[in-house]
Order: sequence, then C-alpha cells, then structure tokens
Amino acid sequence: MTRVRRVILGFAVLAAFAAPAVACSGEDEDPESSSPSTAAETAPAEERSLQACGEIADADAARDCYAQALAALFAGEDDPAGPLEEAAVAAYSDPTGRLLGDCHGLMHTVGREFAAEHDVTLASLMTFLPQSNEPGCTAGFAHGLVTGVAPQIDLSRPADSAAVCDETDTRYQRYSCIHGFGHAFMRLAREDLDGALQLCAALGDASSPDCSQGAFHDYWFAVIGADDTEPPDEVVDDPRELCGAQDPQFVRPCWYRAFIDDRPDQPVDGAEDIEALCTGLDGLQRQACITAASVVGPPDPSAQLAICTEFEGEDAVSCIRGTKVQNLLATAAPEDLVALIRQCDGFPDETKLECYRWLGKVLAVLTDGAFEEFGCRSLPDAAMRRACIEGVRSMNGALETFS
Repeated sequence: MTRVRRVILGFAVLAAFAAPAVACSGEDEDPESSSPSTAAETAPAEERSLQACGEIADADAARDCYAQALAALFAGEDDPAGPLEEAAVAAYSDPTGRLLGDCHGLMHTVGREFAAEHDVTLASLMTFLPQSNEPGCTAGFAHGLVTGVAPQIDLSRPADSAAVCDETDTRYQRYSCIHGFGHAFMRLAREDLDGALQLCAALGDASSPDCSQGAFHDYWFAVIGADDTEPPDEVVDDPRELCGAQDPQFVRPCWYRAFIDDRPDQPVDGAEDIEALCTGLDGLQRQACITAASVVGPPDPSAQLAICTEFEGEDAVSCIRGTKVQNLLATAAPEDLVALIRQCDGFPDETKLECYRWLGKVLAVLTDGAFEEFGCRSLPDAAMRRACIEGVRSMNGALETFS
C-alpha cells in the first residue's frame, strides 16, 4: 500500500475558480428535458457528480447528494489520495460555497467507512492518514479515519494509542490527528462528554485541549443527531452553561466549537456583534467567547483583524486568537502571509506584540515552521521579530483555538 501523497491545491488551479459562474437564463433549454436539479436528484447515486449536486436548489437535498457523491469517489479505491484531491478541488471550485462548508462534516462519515472497509488499524493508520494541511474535506476524512479505529484504543492507556499521532509529518497533521482522537473518545464514551474529556486529559498538557476540541465538536454533532452520533443523556445547548462548567484547560476549546457548530442567529460583522454575544461574561469565559465570536465573523482573516482593532487590551488579544489563518492555506503566497501579520501594526503597543506572537504561532503551524525564516525574520523591528519567533517556537504546545 502506498503512503498517501500530499494533497496540494495550487494557486494557479484555484485562481481559475475565482471566475464568476455564468448563469443560464433557461431560454435555450429543451422544455422536455429535466432541469439540472431534477437530473441530479434522480440520477443513480454512483452517477451523481459533485458538480451536479451543486445545481440542486434545496440545501438539504444538495447535502444528501454531496454525501453520496463523496462516498462514490472512494468506492473501490485503496489509496485515498486521489479521491481526497478531487473532493478538495471540487469544494474550492464550487461557486455556491455549499460543498466547502459541508465537506468537512460529510467526510467524517467517508473516513469512518473507509477505515472499516480497509481494516485500518492503529498500527496502519499512518499509511492512510492524509499528508495535507487542507482543513476542509481532507481534515474531515482524517478525523473520520481516526474515529474509525476507536474500538482499538486501549482506554486504560489512551496516551499510548494517541502516540501514533507523533508519526505524522507536519504540526498541522498532528493537530488534526489529536483532534480526531477527541471524536474517537466521544464515540467510545457513548457521547458522554465528561468521560471523553477525562480521556483527553490523559494525553498531557500539549495535547489535551486540542483533543477536547474534537470532543466538543462531536458533542455538538450529537446534540443535533448528525454524523451517526447518539444523543447525549443530558443536552446542554447554551455555551454559557456548558463552557462555564468546564475545567480551565477546556474552556477555550469549548467556546471555540460552540459557535462554529451552532452558529449564532445573527451574523457577526463587527465588534458590536461580538460584544452582544459575550456581554455579561468576564475573565476566561469572556476571552474564550470573544475568540469564538471572532472565528465565525468574516471569512477573510484581514477583515477579522480589522474588527479586532475596535477592541482594547485582553479583548483585542482574544479577538485576534480567532483569526482564520487556515483560510489562506490553499491560495496564499508567502508574501500574503507576511502582509497578514503586518496588520498587527494596527494595534496599540501593548497588543501589537501579542498579535505578532499569536499569528507567528498559527502561521508556523500552517507552514510547518517555515514562517520563521520567510516571515518573522523579514519583519523590520527587533521586538516584532522576537515576538513572532517566540510564537513559532511555541507551535508544538496546545493550540486550543485553531481548526
């Protein structure tokens, strides 16, 4: 079995996807022919393409179509690399954006089914685990793959089982693997959050918060009955109550997943929207809430940072922690990453260095440490460089608020 090759979505390829879709008026269509939506919905599952699914008007029907089309990509495939690349390219090229939004969750199921069909074990997990930092389809497959081997985990020694994640090639892949163990622990605990978090805690300070983010992710799946989960015995769907009851090491991951997986009713377009979601909270709970609200703000990390400049002190730092640098993974050139971190200059001195420190850390995760050389060391000020490098060299610790 060949080791899964790295999925690379080239900038040139994605540039082609930026062209606007051409809308058809329908005036030239044969009135007797099926509409694209009807054709996609009535076609046999094995014939449904991801592109055709995107033409279905109803969002739920389109999601079901995507689920079947993604599963069909992997049918009869022993090496998931090719189907993963095809899925990721289709997600980034979808003009509706729906596949990109749905792909991560849908690929959980695909990964679990692949693990079952190919008898994936903890020992063979690295043979199949994707070698890509792509956070959508590919990371979802990875999380499903790890969940698929959950029955093989020795619950009396969870850290020994999770040590397989140390064999990954990059820091992002190790994070994704540990996140997957959080999902796996939830399934083994039959969606008992406290039980899963105890297993995460056994992984040590560098991994337990990131494991817990996977557990909270699975918890919200269970609340709505998604991803073949069992409903929890007691449902707490208010993040203030849920996260307020957590051990301090799990507070930030708890809030981070709460707004991602159960979106606020109103869009988060400015600092006033973040403030509205977090009013009345203080200390760590407020910090974590602001990060969580920031992360569901504008998809452009530059726009997010602009919103964060409206806050002061610890609130500003917490907002910066929600910056979605992973959205730059597929398309950003090195100079774009440098331009992003230079936006830290827009903050007051007491916040600026914290901004350089945090973005240095997460951009290093994105580039597997390479950002220190082409990013941090290119900064014009010694204090900026020092803070950025400190961030890079902390990337192997817990990330807590990252996806």
